[in-house]
Amino acid sequence: MKVVRRLLVIAMVALAVVAFWSYRTSVLTSTASEFKPTTRQLTLIPAGTRIPAILPYGITEGTKPGEKVVAFVSPPVIINKETAVPQGAQLTGIVDQIEKQHGKASTRLNFSMLAVGNRLIKIQTDPVVATVPVTTDFQILGNAFEATTSAVLGITQGAGSRDERAIGWGAVRGTLVTQGLDSHVTPITVVLNRPVQLLQ
Repeated sequence: MKVVRRLLVIAMVALAVVAFWSYRTSVLTSTASEFKPTTRQLTLIPAGTRIPAILPYGITEGTKPGEKVVAFVSPPVIINKETAVPQGAQLTGIVDQIEKQHGKASTRLNFSMLAVGNRLIKIQTDPVVATVPVTTDFQILGNAFEATTSAVLGITQGAGSRDERAIGWGAVRGTLVTQGLDSHVTPITVVLNRPVQLLQ
């Protein structure tokens, strides 16, 4: 029965993704025809900028130094009253050090990549020291199906607003409302030690 239920969830997610991409294509086409092209601006994010983010899933009990870690920007980074890094942008890095004890892990994380929309930007940051919850691999697997379904619902809500930034954050927010994940969310602050140029 559980296998049937999981297959049903996977089928629903696949249908939702196809529907979303079809909708996104029509929205982008209609939006492009409504507005004239604008000049893209270069935004400089200075060294020392603090990027607030969240680690939504904790650390699995099998995590070792050198493994990948993902965080999401929340809230957005504002520079000169403009959004430089939108909420929901993804930060990717590695676990430099980890020490597990009593269901928690003391970690040192090093983030080196920022994904904004479909752009990947290399960044250099100070190491992030954080204490995060340890989850079992089974818990992560069990929550993955629920998180995926919630993320698709969040994407759908974001797509309804016709704002591409809302789509990305809809996916993150949808994932985080999954029951059980909120207790594993850890806020962190990533500090740039080199300036970053973003083409807006």
